[in-house]
Amino acid sequence: MQSIFMRPVWLALSIAIAVTVADGSARADIESPSVKHGLAAYNDLDYPKAIQFLEQARTESLTREEKLVTYQTLAMAHVALGENDLGRADFQRLLRLDPSFNLDRRIAPKVRAVFEEAKAAVATDAAGVKSGLSALTPELSPPRPRAGQPLTVRVLLAGGLAHSMALYHRVAGQRQFSRVLVPATEGGHFAATIPGGNVQPPGVEYHVELLDDAGAAVAQAGSLGQPASIDIAAPRKPVYRKGWFWGVMGGVVAAAAVATTLAFTLPQDHRSPVTVIPQ
Repeated sequence: MQSIFMRPVWLALSIAIAVTVADGSARADIESPSVKHGLAAYNDLDYPKAIQFLEQARTESLTREEKLVTYQTLAMAHVALGENDLGRADFQRLLRLDPSFNLDRRIAPKVRAVFEEAKAAVATDAAGVKSGLSALTPELSPPRPRAGQPLTVRVLLAGGLAHSMALYHRVAGQRQFSRVLVPATEGGHFAATIPGGNVQPPGVEYHVELLDDAGAAVAQAGSLGQPASIDIAAPRKPVYRKGWFWGVMGGVVAAAAVATTLAFTLPQDHRSPVTVIPQ
């Protein structure tokens, strides 16, 4: 491996400055010893050691702030060692966790270039054009939901890679997605339910992501740009609320009225009964 002292001084210094700034803004929120050791090693320009500590931190239950700092520092450490592909992957994890993240303006152009590549890749994934994530096949229950009926989305991913499922859903035609986050159950099964109030005509659009313990997506069904969908039929009107019903009923009532009127107005036959007397 090439020594860090053989790399351009401007690259090492600019990276160190950036992470020191990020570390300072989030230091109060960092409790993980692995993250703290990783940051310390990075600021000492010991990038391999920083990566070792931060990769260990990824296996822990980190807060959102700790994850952000971990991914940013990992990405920059990899770029400092010339491992741009790994750095790009770390930046992608960071951007999936915080799509609004931006690098400090003092970051070296080489690092910014890798970050911009990661940003473009994440945007492409979100548009549903390209994705390196495993594809999921959701199971819907009921398979043909009615309006107002809760809809459960189930997926399976064995192996323990995913720790939670994020289900994004909306009524077709709406702009914003609602989000439901559920943990994994035994055997890698995941299930989340869309409330009946959100199951409305003309249909439901949804997107599923399975997340690892660091909050990064490892598998998906659909995407925010191209969600999966299921049609929802409009509820049937009760027969008494349909126009033809009252038309028929009106005819029946009119016929009954006519019959009643005739019964009272027509002359009655008052002839006396005939009595037959035997001879």
